[in-house]
Amino acid sequence: MRHLPASSLHSGRSEAGFSLVELMVAVTIGLLIVAAMLANLQASSASTRTTSRVAEYQTNGRYAIDFMRRELQHTGYAGVSWINLTDLGATGTTDYGCGAGFAANIAQPIFGSNDTNPYSASCIPSDNYARGDILVLRRAGLDLIPTTAALSANTLYFRSEYVRGSVYLGPTRPASLQTPVEDHLLETDVYYISKWTNSATESPQVPALYRLTLGAGPAMTAQLIASGIENMQVQYGITTAAGTRFYDASAVPDWTSIVAIRIWLLARSTTLEPDYTNTSTYTIGDQSITVNDGYQRQVFPLVVRLRNNTTN
Repeated sequence: MRHLPASSLHSGRSEAGFSLVELMVAVTIGLLIVAAMLANLQASSASTRTTSRVAEYQTNGRYAIDFMRRELQHTGYAGVSWINLTDLGATGTTDYGCGAGFAANIAQPIFGSNDTNPYSASCIPSDNYARGDILVLRRAGLDLIPTTAALSANTLYFRSEYVRGSVYLGPTRPASLQTPVEDHLLETDVYYISKWTNSATESPQVPALYRLTLGAGPAMTAQLIASGIENMQVQYGITTAAGTRFYDASAVPDWTSIVAIRIWLLARSTTLEPDYTNTSTYTIGDQSITVNDGYQRQVFPLVVRLRNNTTN
């Protein structure tokens, strides 16, 4: 009878399981793989957050500049009226929020201030105004009000005729000098940079482009245009013998002769970017702004030729 060697009887001993050393090596490799995956996930998440922040301020900036473009293209619209833009009754001497005669002064469709807030005692409190230029736009509303429609009380309207254009307080329509006659809402807007987006108590405060817009009351009401707009600079173009020359608000020689507007909006991210320092200098209008913080920024420029100016 043949007998197997003793070594053969115990040869399965090495297949019983992992040794302690093998187990530790396997666990270490597994941990390294998990760590690599977590690092990759963290980097991907950080990249996604950065992309989201960029998309946010770019979207806000584009929206704000497009909004301003549309508003500027309609500035000075007066229906069929091109001369004798006046006001009737007490609208020229009554203060509806920004000073006597301010809202009704459609004869001056454009006005502005250069890095100052002249309305701190009236419609833009100092606690709301952050910085930059202030821009005032006036026009007749684009929608024509039917002659048979009832007008709202305590609302400013604009009567458009060939021989004149006049502002009046509803609900009573003024007498007409000739036909055709058009009635429109009066629109007066004041654009400025606010220190905050939602309220003065927000933390951190995020600057925003706001406007005061004329409405029922009559009164000027604050309206958010776009969050994350940090600065606005405006220059005003007037035709000269050498072409169109642009002026800062403090140097405009004649506000009734504006034929073009140049605007810069400086948009920023609403939150700080981790491990990032922005030390760039942004030149907008008459300002060179050097920053030193963790916010990303972009300048949005705009030049608009005014449609509703008799000197165009």
